Amino acid sequence: MGQLTDLHIRKLQAASGKRVEIWDDRVPGLGVRASSETKAFVLLYRLNGKSKRMTLGRYPVLSLSEARELATTTLNKLAHGEDPQSDKDDCKLVYRVDEVVEEFVRMHCNRVNRAKTARETERLLRMHFLRPWSGRDIRSIKKPDVLAILDAIVEDGSPSTANHAFAAGRKMFNWSVGRGLVEVSPCTGIPNPAQIRSRSRVLTDAELAAVWRAADAVGPVYGPIIKLLILTAQRRTEVTELRWTEIDLEQALWSLAEDRTKNGRSHTVPLTPSACNVIASIPRLNEMLVFPARGRDDATFSGFSKLKRRIDELSGVTGWTLHDLRRTAATGMARIGVAPHVVERILNHTSGSLGGVAGIYNRFKYLPEMRAALLLWERHILTLAVSEQHFGARQIKTVDKDPVADLTSSG
Repeated sequence: MGQLTDLHIRKLQAASGKRVEIWDDRVPGLGVRASSETKAFVLLYRLNGKSKRMTLGRYPVLSLSEARELATTTLNKLAHGEDPQSDKDDCKLVYRVDEVVEEFVRMHCNRVNRAKTARETERLLRMHFLRPWSGRDIRSIKKPDVLAILDAIVEDGSPSTANHAFAAGRKMFNWSVGRGLVEVSPCTGIPNPAQIRSRSRVLTDAELAAVWRAADAVGPVYGPIIKLLILTAQRRTEVTELRWTEIDLEQALWSLAEDRTKNGRSHTVPLTPSACNVIASIPRLNEMLVFPARGRDDATFSGFSKLKRRIDELSGVTGWTLHDLRRTAATGMARIGVAPHVVERILNHTSGSLGGVAGIYNRFKYLPEMRAALLLWERHILTLAVSEQHFGARQIKTVDKDPVADLTSSG
């Protein structure tokens, strides 16, 4: 026995199927009971000559200081002749949403999900639910609270984001039900906030050129995100979570590990001269992340809505998403003669001609073909950019001078 500390509690471990208890000498009867899955504060006391045990709450949803406060209040009731468990609801402490989110990510997401999925779930919860609900008891969250947040996201023009946020919130509340933090999930009975539709939007050549030029006007930090999405045809999160260690400018290669791709397969992307110059021009604001969040060293860029609105304003192109750039690149490469299996390798797709065993054995076989295809795509983009700039959006012409020579040097 000794005075409990957070360090003692964090280090407390129990073998599978066993329980361990340690006690506090500061508040009589206060202890922590740990199993292989959970840790909870308990209080032992005597009433009418009988020993009783009371569970105060789970750690760290209930902090040590709060447990001591609750235990002291409970013992004070006992000293006045009251049974502290006669009305258990009065003894419950708040399970704050902030703490539940942190515990859900630590105990569920980080254990069950891939690292990338865990990070995205945490980001959605913090961005869409934690901000408006910070400090609230999770048991006070009701269905109208959830619907208000989802409706606001849809009205902001992000139906897909609303669906993803809802999935993350529903998962957290279901976990909370299983942990006994809430009796019923407020997400029960709520359908997806937006109808899931397969998108088919492909930007025209004129629109693509306008978006490319708008990226120059956005600035040297986030304009490159747009250009890399166009030049590499990779996914939005793969670009925005780019690490400096993934890039080899001498070899002109971008290497993504398994935990950085949607399908869990490593992926190597040849970088064109324009892509290399874009990356080389990015200010090094963070030792690890190429696009860190503003004011934070441990998070990646997340201001997609503001960036997209700014690109729309500058380009005059509307009704598209950042993911449409990937579809536009794939469609454009096919249109200028790139073979379907090479497009699939660039996109890191595992279906079609590169599915199954063939995909495993041919993983690195097509690097030269991928590089040639992306160079061809780069030339097409830069030709459009020069033609649009010289002749206007409605009069696209091919110029005699090589646009690659003009523009790859400037990124």
